[in-house]
Amino acid sequence: MILKRSDCFEQYAQCIKRKRRSNVNYSKTLSRHTASLKVLHADEVGCSRCLSARAQERRLIARELHDELGQQLTALLQGLGVLRIKLERDRPELGPLIRDLVSISHSAITATRDISVGIPTGSLRRALVPALHQLIEDFRRQSGIDCRLDLPIQEINLEPHRSAHLYRIVQESLTNVLRHAEASRVAIILERRENDYVLEIADDGKGFALHDTRPDSSGLSGMRERGRQLGGPVIIFSHPGHGTIVQAILPITLSRKP
Repeated sequence: MILKRSDCFEQYAQCIKRKRRSNVNYSKTLSRHTASLKVLHADEVGCSRCLSARAQERRLIARELHDELGQQLTALLQGLGVLRIKLERDRPELGPLIRDLVSISHSAITATRDISVGIPTGSLRRALVPALHQLIEDFRRQSGIDCRLDLPIQEINLEPHRSAHLYRIVQESLTNVLRHAEASRVAIILERRENDYVLEIADDGKGFALHDTRPDSSGLSGMRERGRQLGGPVIIFSHPGHGTIVQAILPITLSRKP
């Protein structure tokens, strides 16, 4: 079949129109993607600035810790030294208690210095399991409270910073038991459930009404923030007269964002 010249021109014109429509559609798609990339870039810049501000704030807090708290702890240690000399002469039965307090003060000074320069504190230089055992042993000795620790048989595979957050949740929970709970027993259980670890710290103390706590309570809000860093929630169950349970649920591995 032989096409007329007019037909060829008509087909060519139709082809040009289709290409133009295609180009317009492509331009619109490209514009949408470009706008999306600009939004993502703005978000990344905002996150970067936020992280930078938080890092600067941490450095300032660390410096204040080193300067102010470090000086006060040093003065406390010196006072304990004088008290130790006097009590070992007049009240020798108090000698072991004073020596424990001196040891705790030394550890606090070392931890303050370590935090100020951004290195792990003494307990967290070791693996998580021995650090938890040492924490429980110290708690039993200082409080006289029966404390039980149950860990999974399998090896606990957490990144160092997540191990540190888990350790701090246990530490803060035990501090709250010692300060407020009037408990006689504490049970700490860490178990693996499918793709998660579940941590529970339960005491038989006096409990409290959750609505009576301040929303900005530094201890509770700090544990919840550590839970977010671990990748899951920290939930607190308590009722007056029925003890308290602190539960943290964390994925064994954090999903990486593309």
